[in-house]
Amino acid sequence: MSIFLKTNSNGVPSPLLLSWLTFIILISGFSLIFQPYFPLQHFMMGHDYSVGLTSLLDGNIWFKNNGLEPPWFSPSFCAGQPFFGDPQSSYYSILQILSIFFGLINAAYITLLIAATLLFWGGYLLMRHVFKSGYLVAVLVGGLLMYNGFLPHRMLVGHSTFHSFALLPWISVLLLIPVRNVLNSIAAAIAAGVLMAYCVHAGLGTIILAVGLAILLIALLYGLRGGSLKIFWSRSALAIIVGLGLSISKLWASFSFLSNFPRTFYLLPGAANFTDTVGVIVGGLFLPSQWAYHFGAPRLANVQWAIAPHEWAYNFSIGAALFLIFILLKKISNLKQFSLNKISLRQGTLLLFIFLGAIWPLAFNLFEPNWNAFLKTIPIINATSTPLRWIIVYIPLLAVVIGLSFQQVKWGRFGGLIIGVILVSTVAQSALEPREYYLSQGYKVAAVVYGDELFRNKQWQPSIQNLDIQSELHVGLSKVKLTGNDTFINGVSQVFCYNPVFGYRHEKFSSDGLVAGSVFLEQNGFLNLKNPACYLYPKENSCVPGDRFRADQKDQVQNFVNYRPFDFNISAGQRYSNLLTKLSLILVSLFFLGWVIFIVRQKLISKWRPTCQ
Repeated sequence: MSIFLKTNSNGVPSPLLLSWLTFIILISGFSLIFQPYFPLQHFMMGHDYSVGLTSLLDGNIWFKNNGLEPPWFSPSFCAGQPFFGDPQSSYYSILQILSIFFGLINAAYITLLIAATLLFWGGYLLMRHVFKSGYLVAVLVGGLLMYNGFLPHRMLVGHSTFHSFALLPWISVLLLIPVRNVLNSIAAAIAAGVLMAYCVHAGLGTIILAVGLAILLIALLYGLRGGSLKIFWSRSALAIIVGLGLSISKLWASFSFLSNFPRTFYLLPGAANFTDTVGVIVGGLFLPSQWAYHFGAPRLANVQWAIAPHEWAYNFSIGAALFLIFILLKKISNLKQFSLNKISLRQGTLLLFIFLGAIWPLAFNLFEPNWNAFLKTIPIINATSTPLRWIIVYIPLLAVVIGLSFQQVKWGRFGGLIIGVILVSTVAQSALEPREYYLSQGYKVAAVVYGDELFRNKQWQPSIQNLDIQSELHVGLSKVKLTGNDTFINGVSQVFCYNPVFGYRHEKFSSDGLVAGSVFLEQNGFLNLKNPACYLYPKENSCVPGDRFRADQKDQVQNFVNYRPFDFNISAGQRYSNLLTKLSLILVSLFFLGWVIFIVRQKLISKWRPTCQ
């Protein structure tokens, strides 16, 4: 601990100590602000925890029975559905691990605190070791990232799979940080690839593309300030190869699932004109989410689904906005000293690409019929229903720009005071922000928490025996009505469960042939349960998506409903992907083992090498 308590010759605490003290204060305030939502009064939580918490419990059941074996399918919901191949599943994640040891609600809350911690120190390291800023600027950027409204408000409503967004600054650091030798550079690139793969396995989904754009813009900004981008390109190439290798199994399964359930039929909303688009994005970036919602929602066109306040939560504080306005005015006042001749070809090229990357989220959120029709022809983009989520591109970029802008101004002895004012205003705004929408969330978590406690105490042996749309759980002399995904706690797979892959209103889900009753009920040669392998590999299993198990597959069904693997066929692509993921995991593990041995050996040689007299 001496490194954290070090002082200089004048007895002044070291920068590292002050940074840690600031972090402790900020994380304590963060905890006090958001802890009351885990859970809310009357044991309520965010609406999408009806999916998130039940999925965690589903994963815990699988883990107890099968360990790290991939959970290809789950009988718990939708009369049988893909699990591992669901893009939003997070079986291989810190969230799932924490739920095993600490329970469902505690896992969500601890994950939020871990994510906030990662954002602070990721921003700190990015500024200190990549942009070479002073520790005060690094603390400022770390604090702004920690208190940005995106991640906490997503976690409040149940979008817990977004927690891996906190790895964005860490990936940026690993791809850009200067190191002493080639081996360490390779290690940094491979580590970045591991984090990329984690984002896939943790269920970050399509916003991975936005995260990638944000990392690219940070790198271009680094290059604009004179940093070499050669290392970034080479490390990025290796990191992408490693990331794909470690996650290709899930990616292949996910694309196999999505290929049978394309979501291109939803409208693509956007602001009606350029001015409104700018206003919507600026509002999302600096206003409390409920204010941004009331300001921005009336300005959107082509809206099919209501875009609730949590979709507008990307906000820095108004104090940060005022600082940016001050810097902008200062830059404008210095324009007369500006000359295009001072910009080199390299700088001009980087500025152009930064502009193009930064303008994309704005363009994506602009509605114009012809432009909108063009966007609907672009793969992946055409499946988007909420372009607002691309605003996350600006979160790390703005934080870094604020830090670099602060560093360019000579504040003298007032620098620390101004940073303190910005951070205090940020914490105060977060603490005082109106959150009636988040306080009124209506998912009752009592049933799923009760099921988790029974399971953890070995008082419940999960097994799906029936299909229905509701069920009744007997707790002592009381009866608890179960609806939604909660019904699996009582051995009932919810036919009309909620899974966005099937559409927000089950537009792509078919319940044909399913009836309320036993999963072993036979009708026309089929059992009363979906064969989830048909959702992913219909050709290989001689079926079509949505088919039920055949009557001669009772053994497979018996394993399936008791959370055990069952026999099914996979595609050749999935087989090769599985093999590549296993091989990549082995190679990455061997590399880091060898790297650690090499580092330790070098340290020992340096320590015991005799000195010359």
